[in-house]
Amino acid sequence: MIQFVIVDLDGPILDGKFRHYACYSQILMQRGYTPISLENYWQMKREQVNRREQLAASGSESMYEEFLQAWLKLIEQPQFLALDRPQPGMIDKLQQWRNSGLQLILVTLRRSPERLHAQLVELGLDSLLDYVLPCAHQLGANGKVEQVKKAVSQVSPENSIWIGDTEVDVEAARLLGCPIWAVTCGLRTELYLASLSPDFLSPDLSSINLRCLDGN
Repeated sequence: MIQFVIVDLDGPILDGKFRHYACYSQILMQRGYTPISLENYWQMKREQVNRREQLAASGSESMYEEFLQAWLKLIEQPQFLALDRPQPGMIDKLQQWRNSGLQLILVTLRRSPERLHAQLVELGLDSLLDYVLPCAHQLGANGKVEQVKKAVSQVSPENSIWIGDTEVDVEAARLLGCPIWAVTCGLRTELYLASLSPDFLSPDLSSINLRCLDGN
């Protein structure tokens, strides 16, 4: 029986495309380049077009290293985090799971725990989560799994489900040994996520029905 829902933040819970695009646009415009459109930018992001090609679309590939340094400095700044938006129906779904007795474990690749906490409080999400586990990007799936194991010793393959929107979440769930429920509203396309053969695939959190995991 499922007791723990392990869920990623950026993608499943928050729509981050406006934050990502605003950060990208500011870096380019401050250096005299014209950004591509939001639609083209997000499509390239979801299709995993590498950063050099993405910058080449605006003629700015020569500033690749400078861009990366600026991106890491800015992407979790409060003015950009304020652009994140809750995914439709997400808050109701988290509340529904909490009301049914499930424990919610947020594990996310964020660099600043303090800014993460402030954002969750601002959006009213902190009270819906039992555990908030930030993890450095470079640690990837292994880091996420280690954070969960360290914080919640009761988690096991039999009593948990992992929900995410990228290959990192798929890998993490498989390392932990629990089912992975991929959602297509985030950083990866449905076609790509399907190619990873997740146990379940849905458009977003609001369409997930965990009862099927208990045979109900």
